[in-house]
Amino acid sequence: MHTNSQILAAMRTFEAAARLHSFSQAASELSITPGAVSQQIKNLESQVGVMLFTRKIRQVELTAEGLQFYETVRPALVSIENCLSRIKRSDLKGSVRLRSIPSFVFKWLIPRLGGFQKRYPDIRIETIAEGSLLDLKNRDFDIAIDYGLGSYPGLSCSLMMNENLFPVVSPEYFSDIDWSTPEALNRVPLLHDTAPWADAEPDSEWRYWLRASGMNTIETDRGHYFNRGDMAIKAAESGLGVAIARESLLTDEIIRGRLFAPYAKQKCRCRYYIVYAHGALNNPRIKAVHDWLIEIGSQPG
Repeated sequence: MHTNSQILAAMRTFEAAARLHSFSQAASELSITPGAVSQQIKNLESQVGVMLFTRKIRQVELTAEGLQFYETVRPALVSIENCLSRIKRSDLKGSVRLRSIPSFVFKWLIPRLGGFQKRYPDIRIETIAEGSLLDLKNRDFDIAIDYGLGSYPGLSCSLMMNENLFPVVSPEYFSDIDWSTPEALNRVPLLHDTAPWADAEPDSEWRYWLRASGMNTIETDRGHYFNRGDMAIKAAESGLGVAIARESLLTDEIIRGRLFAPYAKQKCRCRYYIVYAHGALNNPRIKAVHDWLIEIGSQPG
């Protein structure tokens, strides 16, 4: 007897029913109805010409012929599943080159990479972080994470997460200032990330946050200037002044009392985007990194 398509299609259903001694439990495992399981088994028995199960009120038992069939089908299906798993794992083995800006890699990405490694132990992420702004012209990457407006001519992108901005200051400094009034900001040095996004002015983040907060009387062209956001935040923690913080670049500084946020958050015009070449997500390794970034980017905190 030739093994036709109906017999092959019913083997997985037969194996589940035989292993679980139940058509209803097999239906639940396979996400089909008990009636569909019963019909497939009936068709299989008709095809092979023998009864494979003895039906009882709450369970089924294999006949001698059914047991003989199960002892052949079960290891064959396990072998097929193991082979497919090995093939799939081979697609998820190798390196993925990821490029981003140092502040984001250091403060946000690196603390989360352990979770990726546990899920995909055979994928090696080669992280490249250089320059205050991301240079995408060279395209020597598989995936990049950029903080921008989402326009990447010649490339594809996916929104990963939004960003919030708010001032932070060390609670040990300027303790005599009444932070309930906006004018307090005129009494302290402002700390700037001079290159928060492409084509930004040195005080762009401060001007953006003040405008969004309705504070129009604060002079922003003063204070101390840094070319990385994490440096400005560290300067605030050290008591040099008040910095505009990106929420993603803070870890536990506020919870541990090293920084104080005297004013409300404002949603930034820039967001974090995953950038990649057209068609890159057809590569299983790149898609695994992309989908993981989307997943953790949507999680709070």
